[in-house]
Amino acid sequence: MSNVTLREIHTMPEFRALLELQQAIWGMPPGEATSPYVMNAVVHNGGVVIGAEVDGRLVGFCFAFVGWQEEGKLLWSHMTGVLPEFRDQGVGFKLKRAQRQWALEHGFTVIGWTFDPMQRGNANFNFHHLGAIANIYHVDLYGEMTDEINAGLASDRLEVRWLLNDERVAASAENRFLERPEFPYDEAAFALRAGENGTLITSLETAFERSHCFIEIPYQLNALKRSNIALAQRWQLALRQAMQAAFQRGYVAIDFVTQGERGWYVLQRPEPLSQA
Repeated sequence: MSNVTLREIHTMPEFRALLELQQAIWGMPPGEATSPYVMNAVVHNGGVVIGAEVDGRLVGFCFAFVGWQEEGKLLWSHMTGVLPEFRDQGVGFKLKRAQRQWALEHGFTVIGWTFDPMQRGNANFNFHHLGAIANIYHVDLYGEMTDEINAGLASDRLEVRWLLNDERVAASAENRFLERPEFPYDEAAFALRAGENGTLITSLETAFERSHCFIEIPYQLNALKRSNIALAQRWQLALRQAMQAAFQRGYVAIDFVTQGERGWYVLQRPEPLSQA
């Protein structure tokens, strides 16, 4: 979409407009949305809100503030969203690219955020298109959530790092997509995959013998939640177990792959240093 205008948002009327936009994007109750007053305070104290407009209409935004973790200062991207009718048109990518540019101009080299690892679209966007990585899994991070997207499952989240000067990240931001290595996707390399008739197959020990392993998620989570919430919950528990076990063994999620009507994470274990 070429007619997208991006700009920083600073005023209370605009922050109030974002309150309505949050409800439209996530279907969340007003009481669970981020307050315009909080956004105003954050923006005036080192954070940033970037809005995306199409023909003068606000259709998406990203909201970030300064964070401190063990590795030091980072920009924490708390919310990024686009109205449903404007998704899959490049608006979200343009927002994240603008956020990256702002971060670099203000002395940040890392942006972090969390997302629901069961959501295929977000996983594909974060890993395959943006080039983020992850090795932290949070169990029920926000407690019970009642918005349309999250209701029915625990609020498990994968915490990602977007290393802004990484070659792959920089290439993606400049629309120069680097070739990705191809891995043999044989069944033995899957720590978690779908079986027949709704069964889930876990092969943790076999998969973890490899330098690269894969963890599958349901292809259409929202449809699955409507048709079989119990199976969606089993998927989440199996994913939680597989991710936590992989991260404990030193694996890092580095990519996401879709083939046909399947999607899975690619995890890599750093090779041990050779001994002299």
